[in-house]
Amino acid sequence: MSGATTEQEIAQVAKQLDIGGQLLCVHASLRSFPKLERGPKTLIDGLLSTGATVMVATMSGQWFGVPPPRDDRPARNAIDYVATDEQATSIPWRGLTEIFDPSRVEVDGWLGTTSAYVASRPDRVRSPLSGTFSAVGPLASELVSAETEADVFGPLRALRDADGWVVLVGVGLTTMTMLHLAEVEAGRQPFIRWMRAPDGTPMRVRVGECSSGFERLAPALASEERRALVGASRWRAYPARAALALAAEAIRCDPWITRCDDPDCRECPDAIAGGPIEQQSTLPDVV
Repeated sequence: MSGATTEQEIAQVAKQLDIGGQLLCVHASLRSFPKLERGPKTLIDGLLSTGATVMVATMSGQWFGVPPPRDDRPARNAIDYVATDEQATSIPWRGLTEIFDPSRVEVDGWLGTTSAYVASRPDRVRSPLSGTFSAVGPLASELVSAETEADVFGPLRALRDADGWVVLVGVGLTTMTMLHLAEVEAGRQPFIRWMRAPDGTPMRVRVGECSSGFERLAPALASEERRALVGASRWRAYPARAALALAAEAIRCDPWITRCDDPDCRECPDAIAGGPIEQQSTLPDVV
């Protein structure tokens, strides 16, 4: 494929950014490349060839989500429960018939080709409780197994603790899942959604929501940013530990910094106010 970006070029830019062999959380748009030799396989295998471990977001609420249970509806949770009930007959809640387990390969369509590809690889490891992250490489299991009932963002904390990196490949900060963890570090509670547990009952899953305002955090992260150009694809790389600390501090100092431009957004005001107000529940709580 003439003029296509190769695995060798991907490996070269990883070394240029000094992230070769590191633990990486990658967010990518393949459209940022005019051509890739073998699509997402070229991107991922190019990074793996440096000895890196690569983790991507693989949320699957569109596939395994269920409606809010009537006895577990926290306030300030960015959900209009009345409207949700009215729409229940028309919304295809696949989770009413599908149950997640780590062998499943489905991911939400908005995540894009790279996430779908990694989730489908036979050598990938997927986080066991909610499937929020999948990883490939020598330390894949160590990363994704950090998801616990207390912390859906555990794999991101593990990335930080291992001095890993967040890599944005042709995308902006609005895709950077680490910034949802920064919201938690700044004192916000993640929103609550529901999936079906293996026994058929609803279980809570903590999620990040509106990220449309995250590009406003760019000045706070600028001191740690590394940039590279791979053909037409613009890359930004951030050390996870420093980026998380800087973003959390920026949010603490100005909670409205993450507010999106949509005046009708339900998610931003509830997140800025602190997230869900807990109510006592007897349901399993997977967070």
